[in-house]
Order: sequence, then C-alpha cells, then structure tokens
Amino acid sequence: MTQKIEMRTREDIAKFLPKAIKIALASYRLFSVKTLKKDSAEFKKHHDACKVAVSHIQLLIKLAQWADLPDPSIEDENGHKVLLGLIENAQGEVDECK
Repeated sequence: MTQKIEMRTREDIAKFLPKAIKIALASYRLFSVKTLKKDSAEFKKHHDACKVAVSHIQLLIKLAQWADLPDPSIEDENGHKVLLGLIENAQGEVDECK
C-alpha cells in the first residue's frame, strides 16, 4: 500500500514539476532584471525577493531529487527529456546566482 502511494505521489510530482520549474524560472528572470530606484531599502527588498525566488527554484530541484525524477518509467521519453532539461537549466540558474 505504501509503495503504491509513493508511486502515485512520484507520478503527480512528475506531472506538476515541469510547469512549476518553468514558472519559477520565468518569474525569477523577469523580476531579477526589474529596474530599481536608487533607494537602498528598495534595493534590499529586491535582492531579498531574488533570494527567495532562488530558494524556491532550489526546493523544486530538491523535490525532483527526492522523487528520483526524471524517471523514464513514469514519463514518456519526451517528457523525460523535457524535465531533465528543465532541472539542468534550473540548476544552472541557481549556480549562476552563487
């Protein structure tokens, strides 16, 4: 029973994750290039928000790792490649922020 629930959870995550990663990356990219006022408080808020966005992306990557995704037995071959590419892209974005 537990194994069945875990497999179902992994399948649900595999379906949800590509869109979540795409949205998180697009939001981060759009927000991070936002023009700032020269106000130091605004600068701090902006950078704090960027850190939160990067943390969100890192959590999505960790979720994929926890669920051992991408898993070719769950996804079709194209879905597998798409998710793998998204995870690699997200990890690259996070690495650039360090």
